[in-house]
Amino acid sequence: MKFGHFPLSQVLGSILAHSLKLPTKMLKKGHVVTKSDIDLLAENNISHVMAAILDEDDITEDKAAFMIAHHICGDHITCAEAFTGRVNLYAVHDGLIVINEDAVNALNHLDESATLATVPQKAIVQKGQMIATIKIIPLAVRHEVIVRIISDIEKKVITLHPFQSQTALLIHTELSSTTEKIFEKAKRVMSHRLDMFGAKIGLELRCKHEENSLSEILKNKACSDHDLILIMGASAITDRKDVIPAAIIQAGGEIIHYGMPVDPGNLMLVAKLEGKWVLGLPGCSRSPKLNGIDLILSQIAAGQNVTSDDIMTMGVGGLLSEYPGRPQPREPKVDVLHHKAQSPKIAALILAAGQSKRMGQDNKLLLPYRGKSVLSHVIEQIKGAGIDSVFIVTGHQKETIEKEIIGQNITLIHNDLYAEGMSGSVKIGMASLPKDVDAALIILGDMPNISSEILRQIMAAYNPNEKRLIVIPKHQGKRGNPILWDRAFFGDFERLEGDMGAKILLGEYPEYIKEVDIGSEAIFFDIDTIEAYERLKEK
Repeated sequence: MKFGHFPLSQVLGSILAHSLKLPTKMLKKGHVVTKSDIDLLAENNISHVMAAILDEDDITEDKAAFMIAHHICGDHITCAEAFTGRVNLYAVHDGLIVINEDAVNALNHLDESATLATVPQKAIVQKGQMIATIKIIPLAVRHEVIVRIISDIEKKVITLHPFQSQTALLIHTELSSTTEKIFEKAKRVMSHRLDMFGAKIGLELRCKHEENSLSEILKNKACSDHDLILIMGASAITDRKDVIPAAIIQAGGEIIHYGMPVDPGNLMLVAKLEGKWVLGLPGCSRSPKLNGIDLILSQIAAGQNVTSDDIMTMGVGGLLSEYPGRPQPREPKVDVLHHKAQSPKIAALILAAGQSKRMGQDNKLLLPYRGKSVLSHVIEQIKGAGIDSVFIVTGHQKETIEKEIIGQNITLIHNDLYAEGMSGSVKIGMASLPKDVDAALIILGDMPNISSEILRQIMAAYNPNEKRLIVIPKHQGKRGNPILWDRAFFGDFERLEGDMGAKILLGEYPEYIKEVDIGSEAIFFDIDTIEAYERLKEK
């Protein structure tokens, strides 16, 4: 590749190194120069441009990024389209990321022209979250560089292990001083923690904080239908011979490891009984803050083995701190939780900015459904539920979306940065709602099976005076969408980044959540693929 300041006579077919703004046209960086471009440049008295002239063995930045991305992309990960030499990789499910770190380092050492950046090893990610990015630094690279990367670097460098649905037995041990409030808080926090990993509490039991009492329960329940056993001790485990580990051994179990180089979470106990994981929980597990139990639970939920060596290598990065989007023990501002009118003003915020990448060329929101588009059908259901304040966030194909909803009395909000992830649309949408809105339903524009009746059920459960401030629909124990949020939490959305959804904020406020059993799978169904759309039409 030749790079430099070339006269117009030499730049036909070259790639622009910098954007050029002309009176009638913008020629962007990466644009392949045509004959008409050269004529236009000459008309504007431009004789030279900074460009890259490719040799026969050069590969453009987009093609190179595409080839590397598809080589290193593992299971349950999808690649976006190449753009300006970059390909982003996204999680297809909620789960745990496992990275071949040696391969990543080797790739980044092969040639400075190709780079790979990822989330941390064993990161907990949500469906749709960006987990890695391939970036080609120059406008083109030599073909031999890409051949060397693909031949020297293993395939599937980054893999997602989806969280598997699991049921836990939660055992509390108690002393005479243990209060009912402690039990309630522990169960509430643990329930929401498990929900992050697709798990739930199936049964809750109590016993005295004594070896024999606990051992008896473990023996009786070891062969039950529960996938794992969580023991919340009334007193912290201080030794391998303490009450909880001794009871596990007495019941026929095996201690895998006691203690971990993670703070908070040092006093974690990991064991096995009848092939099932048994966790002796540290006291910090009663807090929703990030701690050692999250690192262990995420691996178990993703079907990964946890060895003593795994735990002992958690020291680097083991000093845990909160990060944006991680559930934190925050309280809404007291002055917001005031008495509200009998008929609070509830707005609907429709997210319609996505690029529908997995649908090919079609914008899924504009596909036909029941005599109208998917988006128009969603709007019809919203208005049928009696919601008059309707707002829609646009992004991809803004003009087409606006044309589709013209005349429907909807307030438009545009997100210029829609390509950077869902969080931008949520943040700008929530920040744009009028101050007289008491609560908002965040509704995905590609969920046409959400009926007016479902929306009315969600709104009926909202009651600020009874601190029912976040309303979540559920079916057969699983949560879905849309979720209603009281204004008290609008400011929290500013902490979202990338493709983070609002779901990750829920763990912070368990005491304000009201779940509503909808009795319908509609709350889980969105249109992400052509196959999903075909199933929708069949139903």
